[in-house]
Amino acid sequence: MSILSSRSFVVIELNLTKLNSRVLLGLLAIAMCSLLAMLIVSRFVVGTLADRRLAVTRGMLKIPVAYLPGSARLNARLAAAEFSESDRDLASAKLYAERAVNLSPFDHRFWLTLASIEEATGDRRAAEAALRTASELAPNYWSVHYRLGNLLVREGKVAESLAEFRKAIAANDTLTPGALDLVWQASTEDVNAIRSLCENNPKAKLALAQFLLGKSKPVEAAEVFNSIDRASRISAATDSSTLMNGLIAAGKMETARDLWSDLVGVDRGAALIWNGGFESDIQRSFSQFDWSFNRSEYAVLSIDPASPHSGSRSLKIEFAGRDTTTLDNEIKQLVAVTPGARYVLECYFKTEGFEAPEGPRVVVTDDASTWIAASEAVPAGSSDWRRLSLEFVAPQTGKGAVVISIKRKPKFSYDEPTRGTVWFDDFLMKQV
Repeated sequence: MSILSSRSFVVIELNLTKLNSRVLLGLLAIAMCSLLAMLIVSRFVVGTLADRRLAVTRGMLKIPVAYLPGSARLNARLAAAEFSESDRDLASAKLYAERAVNLSPFDHRFWLTLASIEEATGDRRAAEAALRTASELAPNYWSVHYRLGNLLVREGKVAESLAEFRKAIAANDTLTPGALDLVWQASTEDVNAIRSLCENNPKAKLALAQFLLGKSKPVEAAEVFNSIDRASRISAATDSSTLMNGLIAAGKMETARDLWSDLVGVDRGAALIWNGGFESDIQRSFSQFDWSFNRSEYAVLSIDPASPHSGSRSLKIEFAGRDTTTLDNEIKQLVAVTPGARYVLECYFKTEGFEAPEGPRVVVTDDASTWIAASEAVPAGSSDWRRLSLEFVAPQTGKGAVVISIKRKPKFSYDEPTRGTVWFDDFLMKQV
């Protein structure tokens, strides 16, 4: 054998004319091929059996682990498989899990498996240690923080769990309801404890407000909701509306009205009836204290920019000419009131070609839809703008609100068709 070298390459020449050299080379090639084949097979076995998408059992893994005891992935998979068996052997599962973390101490998944087994054996201290190691190895994995927080709660370490839950919620806000419920129960319903979970997290705060409302804490829920920046509350319109609806259902009418006013940009000291002149567009996302329009088969309701009493718009009702015309809650507004207080409600109306056995009325009802007061009926004919007014006393009981609406109720099961157009404008309500 001779070696020729140059500045840029090396040439190796083998003299295989002798039988011994050829045999030696053949054996070396066979050994290398065998080693390579074993490596390929072992990698295939490990890669296949350790793939979590493949369902494996304890029996499927024991022989491969016996042949490849140095595979951390196979040991960890066998530990998990043993742990999931109905007749599991926790000591055996722990043995394989410990072998996995010893072989590969920087894979947080193996520590999670060990933590589950340690807790199942009743050793929560060892489980906590394993989870803290996993947390150090994978500080950005929300699932690790959530599991550690969950374990700390069950250990009675509520104060320590809060930091872990905060990290988990910050990365995955869908965890908020579960974390709130755990801490709420473990802290014996400590509002401050669950509030600390949602600091500087608008979505989590919104979930917290919903949670507190569900726990009959409407005042605290409103405080949390009000601490969220306005842009975040508006962007989460559905959740914000749900919260305000919950406050209304809980009878916290003034609180709900204040939150609503802030959301839509209305002065809280504004008139009791909002948008009484129909000058502002109807709030679609936040309709709690604005006019609500519903479809009617007896009339078409619209905002008319051509015939205002004042300002630039009015409410227009075009009757379809059907017999036994009925209007109930097609146009209405919820108004917060003081129980027992006396109020005056006024508006203006005009008519054109209006024909009816009896015209519509402005009606005040309570939260159970019981009539409290009603104006005179709009008379038939054509007329320019005229004032309509009524007085009423707010109910002593109920949720502290009344509903203002325009109703037309037939006196009999059949009456003549209602035709023509009626406009309403400049609704105003004052406490006497």
